[in-house]
Amino acid sequence: AEVVEMLFDDVEVGRAPDLVAQKNRVAERTEKGLTELEQKAVENNQRIKTYNNAPAEFPTFVREGYDVKCITAPGFVTQDDGLVYKDFIVGEGATPEDGQEVTFNYTAYNESGGTIDSTYRKNVPASTRLGIKGMIPGFEEGLKGMKEGGRRRVVVPPELGPPIGPATFFSSKQWEVFDIELIKIKSCQRVQTNIMVSSVVCT
Repeated sequence: AEVVEMLFDDVEVGRAPDLVAQKNRVAERTEKGLTELEQKAVENNQRIKTYNNAPAEFPTFVREGYDVKCITAPGFVTQDDGLVYKDFIVGEGATPEDGQEVTFNYTAYNESGGTIDSTYRKNVPASTRLGIKGMIPGFEEGLKGMKEGGRRRVVVPPELGPPIGPATFFSSKQWEVFDIELIKIKSCQRVQTNIMVSSVVCT
């Protein structure tokens, strides 16, 4: 006889256990390489993401002590340094380089799919020059791989995230997720306005 293991909490009171559903759940969990505890965490995370109105294909984060497993939908790319991304629209033209100015919209999320910040809320896109260390390292790295008109989801591991500590906004190492729309790339050059003063002009 086949033995199907189930947690007591998975059996509704007054109803017979659904063995077929449990076998399917175990098969799916095994395919994803998850333990039973991790699967429970995934299901709990999914409920939280639904409550936070997280966008479709939002990654799932499973915490076990200090370790975090990032689970993504098909189509995401994981780089050697741990940065994860998926292009929903590739865009056209060349990718931006250090020294150039980029204009973009973004929405930032925490691990639970809650929105942290968004240029769409302000109705004003952001602009900055690349290579001046003015952005979160993983965010800038993800942005540098985009083309004008592109839309990309970037999943930033703590190692490529912002600095933490009392002097910063961030108190602990967390994964962060960004939806980015690259609007414009401009080339910049320093222009001498008079003998003593020069300025950077981007066109």
